Amino acid sequence: MSEATNEATTGILSFGAYIPRLRIARSAIADGLAWAMPGARSMGKGERAFANWDEDVITMAAEAGRECLRGSAATVNAVQLASTTFPFLDRSNSGVVADALQCGKTLRTEDLAGSRRAATSALARLALTPAAAESTLLIASECRETRPGSPAEMAYGHAAAAVLVGAGEPIAKFRGIGSVHADLVDQYRSAEGEFDYALEERWVREEGYFKLIPAAISAAMENAGTNLGEIHRIVLPASAAVARGLARVLKVGTELFTDPLAAGCGDCGVAHPLLMLASALESAVPGEQILVLGFGQGADAIVLETTPALAKLQDGRGVARTLADKRVIDNYTMFLSLRNQIAIDFGMRAERDNRTAMSAMYRKRDDISAMMGGRCRECNTLQFPHAAICVACGARDAQTPESLSGLTGRVKSYTEDWMAYTPHPPYIYGNVEFVDGANIMLEFTDFEAGQVEVGREVRMVFRVKDYDHKRNFRRYFWKPAPLTATTEETGNG
Repeated sequence: MSEATNEATTGILSFGAYIPRLRIARSAIADGLAWAMPGARSMGKGERAFANWDEDVITMAAEAGRECLRGSAATVNAVQLASTTFPFLDRSNSGVVADALQCGKTLRTEDLAGSRRAATSALARLALTPAAAESTLLIASECRETRPGSPAEMAYGHAAAAVLVGAGEPIAKFRGIGSVHADLVDQYRSAEGEFDYALEERWVREEGYFKLIPAAISAAMENAGTNLGEIHRIVLPASAAVARGLARVLKVGTELFTDPLAAGCGDCGVAHPLLMLASALESAVPGEQILVLGFGQGADAIVLETTPALAKLQDGRGVARTLADKRVIDNYTMFLSLRNQIAIDFGMRAERDNRTAMSAMYRKRDDISAMMGGRCRECNTLQFPHAAICVACGARDAQTPESLSGLTGRVKSYTEDWMAYTPHPPYIYGNVEFVDGANIMLEFTDFEAGQVEVGREVRMVFRVKDYDHKRNFRRYFWKPAPLTATTEETGNG
C-alpha cells in the first residue's frame, strides 16, 4: 500500500481478549498418563487454559468482543466470528454474539471457518476496505477438544480475541498485506472427526513455516513499501522452536518474535494470532511496525503501524489480566469430565429433558441474549424482566428498555446445593440485587465452593445455560461471576 492508499483505508480502533479462568497444570496431565506414557513428564511444564462446562466459542467470543467494545462510541456495522469449532453448523454463531453484545439488528453477521488462519485472512480483507465504509468487529474464538493422551492435550488452549476495524482514530494503521495459498496439510479435522490429526512436525516446519511464511512476508513487505529491518515485533502463532528456525531463514533476531503464550495458555488455534496481537499492543509504543502472521494451508502476513491513539487504550485490556485471572487445578479426571471426555455417573438427578421452546425463546430473545430489563420513567426503578406494570410504583407502560448485562450486582442470598445436578458441583444459585431495585434469582458460575458470600459484588457473564443432548441444542443466558481486576477498576461489568 502506498502512503496515500494507507490513509484511505481502515485501521484497528480497539482490541480485546479473553482466556477462561480454568487452567490445568500440565504436570497433572503428565501424572495422569504416567502409567501409559512416561515420556509425558517432559512436557509437563506450565499450564493450559480450558473452557468451563458452560463456556464455548460463542461465550468466549462475547467476552472478548465485550472488552474490545468497552468505552468505544463506534457503531458496529458487521460482526465476524472466526473459528474451527463452532457450536452450530447451521445457525449464525456470530449472530448470537452480536445479540449478546447488543450490536443492533441492522448489521451483517458472518461466520468464518475452514482454516486456522481464518481470522488473519479476514483481517487482511478488512485492510482493503475503504475507511468510510463501516466498522467491523472481528472476533476469533477457539475451543478445540483433544484426545486424552495426545500431544495436543497439553499443547492446546482455549481463548478468544477481538479487534474493531473501521474509520476514526486508529490505534494501528494497516501498512501492507500479503497472502499465499498452498494446500499443505499440516493437520486437519474431518467433518466426521472429533479431534485434530497432525502430520510429521519436521516436514511441516521445512515445507510449511519456512517456505510459505517467507513468501507471504515478502509480498507484505513489498505492499507496505518497507523491509524486515524496520519491523519491531513479529507475531507468529507457533512454538518457540519454529520461531528460532524462521528467524534463521529470515535472517532476523529471535528477540523480534513476541511471547507465544505457550507456558500459561497454550495454542489457541484460530484465536492465537489475534490473541498474540492483543498481547503485543498492550506494551507497544506509537510508531512501532508489527508483523502479524497466520498459518494454515497457506500463510498471511499483515504489517501494522501503531499510532499515538494506542496510549489511550492501554487501560488493562488485552491478555495480561485475563491470563493472571486464573484458577489452576491439578485434577486430571475433573478436567476430562468438564471437557466431556469421560462420562461421570451423576445419577438420576442428571436425567432430565431440556427441550427448548423455540417460539418462546424467540419472543424473549432480547431478555435472554441481552439481559434486557426495564427502567420506570416515573420512579426510576430498574427491573428484570421488563413488564407492563412497574413493580415499585405501579405505573403502566412506563418502562424504558435497559440491559443489566454490563452492571455490577451484589449477592443478596445464595445456596450451595450438592444434591442438584451440575457438571461442576456444587450448584450455586441465589438472588443478585442491582442498584435501583432489580433483584433476580440466578445461577452462579466460576465460583469455588465456599467462595460466595452475601454482599459480594459480581459481574454478569454470557454462558451456556444448559444442553439439550437429545436434540443437540444449547441455550445461553447471563450468570453472576467473580469480578475481574478490570471490572473492579472501571466499576462495570
